[in-house]
Amino acid sequence: MDSSPQLTTTRKQLQGYGASRYLARKLTVSLPPVAKSGNAYVYGLHQVIAAIRTYNSKPRIQLTTKQVLEQILTQLLPRLDNVTPLISTNDTTEVSNIARQLLTQMHRTEKSLAEVKATAVSIGKYKH
Repeated sequence: MDSSPQLTTTRKQLQGYGASRYLARKLTVSLPPVAKSGNAYVYGLHQVIAAIRTYNSKPRIQLTTKQVLEQILTQLLPRLDNVTPLISTNDTTEVSNIARQLLTQMHRTEKSLAEVKATAVSIGKYKH
């Protein structure tokens, strides 16, 4: 399992993204930690996202909890590197090349911003 900083999260970060202490624990209690940072366990980002989606699909989850889970997902998903823009590779026009470069730069910017937010959340200075 990859434990690089951009692919992991902690309960404290989940709380910073809007989860209550109970919800952060509930989402991660069944997940195996990939590392330990100080007193905090570090969990794989892919597993946390899967746990959020599984928990969100339960029928008895309250609407406010569903909204919080969606908010957390919108913060975690940009940290993944597996999102690629859909541009045809057969189109070699200048506009297509510029669009491809623009989308690549936008993805890098969004990923960097998500990493900065994750760092700020772990420090405790940012609440979203």
